[in-house]
Amino acid sequence: MKSRTTVITVAFNSAHIIEEMLASIPREVGVRVVDNGSTDDIRKKLKNFKNCKLISNGSNQGFGRACNRGAEKSSTDFLFFLNPDAKLKNNTILELERFADKNPKMGAANPLIKNDKGKVRLKMSSIVPSKDVPRPKINEFGEMPVLSGGALFVRREIFEAIGGFDPKIFLYHEDHELCNRISNLGYSLWHVPSAIAVHIGGRSSGSSIEIAQLKGFQMARSRYYVLSKFYPTRAFTGTFWPAVYGLSNPLNLFFRRRRSKYIGQIKGALSARLDGGVFEEPKATDR
Repeated sequence: MKSRTTVITVAFNSAHIIEEMLASIPREVGVRVVDNGSTDDIRKKLKNFKNCKLISNGSNQGFGRACNRGAEKSSTDFLFFLNPDAKLKNNTILELERFADKNPKMGAANPLIKNDKGKVRLKMSSIVPSKDVPRPKINEFGEMPVLSGGALFVRREIFEAIGGFDPKIFLYHEDHELCNRISNLGYSLWHVPSAIAVHIGGRSSGSSIEIAQLKGFQMARSRYYVLSKFYPTRAFTGTFWPAVYGLSNPLNLFFRRRRSKYIGQIKGALSARLDGGVFEEPKATDR
């Protein structure tokens, strides 16, 4: 039976982790792996997964643009954006589809997302304006103010109606910004505990000092750009000073990777002050 959902995952040197995620997806579900100019052997890793299509970008286009490219190559009722360092439990996609069918005003949803130790954390706060809703219990269905992009289930027609992820955001905060536009369209965001995903976190693209600083740099630029949409006068102070505080915190100062992340954030905040934090890399084409 043809699936009503397409899984879209963004890879950047993720060959070391992606096979476990792909193996957790039912064979009837189509997968679009959008590769952001990796230098690893990811093409070889996909050979055993006949339901996968590789879409190769010539350069690193960031998360949102890569997701949009995967969505363009999909025609199913639902899109499921899933990080390559995540994996699904049995019937996760089916449970999300069932919930959506019963709740036509659901615009997007997260499954219950556990870390590799089995812990669950529901994020209720955001830098973007969001709906004020009661915190749902972990094992109960509940409306959410924002959702995580690590395992994000969206109605395709709504995703297309709002124009997908903002292509001016390279990485970070694009999921909450998307949720804001879904909510403004009159649709709700949900936590669906009958569907389960495990997200290891931090392993999609490695954990070197250089990667930590790059992620910090892009995180700050994205934060500045998103804040400028909603709170223009607070964009710089809300980006620069938290980074300075993070760097000066003794818990971070004496750990090279943490220190590199906050140094990257400070550089990113200063950079964004000059150009608004806008990502303007030209749109990639298929290879």
